[in-house]
Amino acid sequence: MTKDLFIKYLQGNCTEEEFKQLLSWIKEGALSSSGKGMVQEVWDEFEPQAGPVERTKYNRLLDKIHHRINIIQNSNQRISQKALRKHRILSVITRAAAVLLLPILSLLIYTNLSDKGRYADNLNDLEVEAPAASRMHINLGDGTMVWLNHGSKLKYPYRFEGKNRRVFLTGEAFFVVAHNKDVPFIVGTDRLEIKATGTTFNVSAYPGDELVETTLVEGKVILYDNNSKREIKALSPNECFKFDKQNNAYALESQDIEKYVAWKDGLLVFRNDSIADIAKKLSRWYNVDVEIVNNKVQEYTCTATFSDETLSQVLELMTLPTPVSYTISPIEKFPDGRFSKQKVLIDLKNSKNKY
Repeated sequence: MTKDLFIKYLQGNCTEEEFKQLLSWIKEGALSSSGKGMVQEVWDEFEPQAGPVERTKYNRLLDKIHHRINIIQNSNQRISQKALRKHRILSVITRAAAVLLLPILSLLIYTNLSDKGRYADNLNDLEVEAPAASRMHINLGDGTMVWLNHGSKLKYPYRFEGKNRRVFLTGEAFFVVAHNKDVPFIVGTDRLEIKATGTTFNVSAYPGDELVETTLVEGKVILYDNNSKREIKALSPNECFKFDKQNNAYALESQDIEKYVAWKDGLLVFRNDSIADIAKKLSRWYNVDVEIVNNKVQEYTCTATFSDETLSQVLELMTLPTPVSYTISPIEKFPDGRFSKQKVLIDLKNSKNKY
C-alpha cells in the first residue's frame, strides 16, 4: 500500500483492484506505526503550513471520531444476532475504514472550507444520540454517567476544561454526576440551565413539549433561566420542577418521583397521568405516531406500570380502566422501499368516528 494509491482513492480515481488493496491494508496495516505515519504525511501535504495549533485540532478530530466509533459499537450491541451476522463483513470493513478514512476526509473538507475558524472551534464538541425506540448509556470524561432516553441528544466536550463542566441536552437524560465541588456540572437546555456539583437527577427537555422538567433524586441542583440568567430555584431530593416555557411559570411536586426516572430501568410508569401525556410517551417509547381523535379522551387519566409489554399490550391494558379505544394502522411500504411509521388512533369506545 502506497501513499499515492491512498490519495488516488480519496480523489475517487482508483480501480476496483486498487480498492481491494486499500481495504486489505485498512484491515491489516492501517493502524500500524507506518500506517499512522502515512496518514500524517497526507495531512502535511494538504496543510503544509500546519503548526502546533492545527496539529492539536487534527488530534482532537481523531479523538472525536474514535469516540463516535466507540459509541456506535456500544449501540450496535443491541442489534439482533441475525442482523449482526448479515452485516458482519460490512461492519468490520466499515469500522476499520472509519478509523482512517473519516479523519482524512474530514480534514480534506476542513482544508477547503471558507470558514475554517468556526469549524475548528467546534472540533472539541461531541454529540451522541439515542436512536428512536431505544435508550443509551454513556460515560463522560469526568466519570459522570448519563442515560439518554428515546431520540435524545447530548452535546459535550471530549475533555472538560475550565471552571465548569458544561453539556447541552435535547430530549431526556438521567445524570449521575461525578462529584467535584470546585467545577460544577451544568446541563443546558433551550430554556433552563441545571447546575450541580455531584448529584443524581433527571432532565426532560424535548423541543415539542410545553414543559422542561427536572427531577432530583440525590444531592442538590440549582436552576437558572437562560433568558434572564437569574436563579429560579434550588431543589431538594424527591422534588420535580416543572417549568412552563410559554408562560414562564413553574410548579413544584414533592412526592413519589418514580414515574419521572423509571424509564432509565426500562419501565413506563404512569401515576394519574392524562391520556394525552401517556400518548406522547408511547409515541417516543415505541417510535409510533399517536393521534388523539376525540378531545374528550383528554379528560381521562390512567395509573399503571409497564416493563416488557408490547405496544398492543400496553394499549389493551390502558383501555380496561378507561372508556378509551384504539386502532393501530398497518405499516405501509413506499415505492422507494422505505416503510411508514406505524400510527395509533386513540378514541372513545362506541364513538362514531370513522377511520
